[in-house]
Amino acid sequence: MRAVWISSGALVWALHFGVIYGFTGLACARGFGTAAPWVIGAATGVAAAAAIAIILTHLSSDFTRWMSAAVAAAALLAILWEGLPALMVPACG
Repeated sequence: MRAVWISSGALVWALHFGVIYGFTGLACARGFGTAAPWVIGAATGVAAAAAIAIILTHLSSDFTRWMSAAVAAAALLAILWEGLPALMVPACG
């Protein structure tokens, strides 16, 4: 069970990654690419909130809880980095 708690931030990141890239590919193939930035923004907001919740609830001196918060902090950076292109480039270029 400890492994699940430690990797919870990475699981949130992986889910976010799959959602934004899967939806963008589908949206561009089906002709509704204008919705992609909105969906990416929403998914990034939800995933970032989940990572922040993991960080805040696991801050402790206990090693397992501290490692969970650290992995979630790294995942938060990755989530924000993945969501950034939605603001900068067109989805279906």
